Amino acid sequence: MLGFLCIIPTINVSPAQEPYVGPEEGDDYLYKFGLYKTNWGSFFTDNLEGILNNLWPLGSSSLLNVFQEWQIWQHDPPQSHWPFEITAIGSELTSSILFPFDNMSITSTPVNATTGWFLPHQPDLNSYYNSTWYIVNDTSSFLRQTFNLSLAFSPYGIMSVPIAPKNVNWTFFISKFLAEMNLRGGFYNNTSAIAKSNGYSLNIPAWGYENNSVAIDIRVSYNSNGILTNYEFLYDGKLLVRYWIGSADLIPLGDMLTIIWGVAITTGIIIIIVVMRWVIRHNN
Repeated sequence: MLGFLCIIPTINVSPAQEPYVGPEEGDDYLYKFGLYKTNWGSFFTDNLEGILNNLWPLGSSSLLNVFQEWQIWQHDPPQSHWPFEITAIGSELTSSILFPFDNMSITSTPVNATTGWFLPHQPDLNSYYNSTWYIVNDTSSFLRQTFNLSLAFSPYGIMSVPIAPKNVNWTFFISKFLAEMNLRGGFYNNTSAIAKSNGYSLNIPAWGYENNSVAIDIRVSYNSNGILTNYEFLYDGKLLVRYWIGSADLIPLGDMLTIIWGVAITTGIIIIIVVMRWVIRHNN
């Protein structure tokens, strides 16, 4: 289920944190994951996985792997919840945190967090673990950390970079991405991107990747502290997967009524006892 890229750096400690670090120790987020499996027909008909694997190879983090791992759950989205609690923020370091994929040294701050998943409908399969993520200190480094947005082509990929630097310049981020697409040429030139105030969107028109008979749209957003808040992958305007920060589930109506009646009965009993004691005391 994980599909995360495991990145273990060689650590060299350097001076204290810079203002690019937005989150704080104790911050607690609740993500939700949704697989919209009734919308995947065209994905398989067009063999979209084949072309995506050629252009944006993600291995075990691929969209097909996401589908295979979650299509068994017979429940409407979201099928699972993913807590993300920051337990510690380390000292700034400069190292090759993307090794062995990228040997360039990058300045970043490590963030320890507890995460995992819990399944509302099958809690015996819940799983939690601790790991370390890295907040890089500038826009260019964040583009490298996303492997030039390769990771944006799967929710498993984007989960491995849940925190952007809070000072990221999205316009510059996208301009550098598009410049790289231009250098690669071929089908990559058909990838358009728009910088948003809090993230970006990608679009590949129909047949832009040869196999896709309809458009591909990817939407990614972060909050002012750099925390990932929403990821969506759409095909023909239909959601295939979504990963987003959501609030805790509301108490079902039946349970809520039970609680209300319980509180009302308990309150009534307390009032009766108080009144009876008052009557007894005054009659004596």
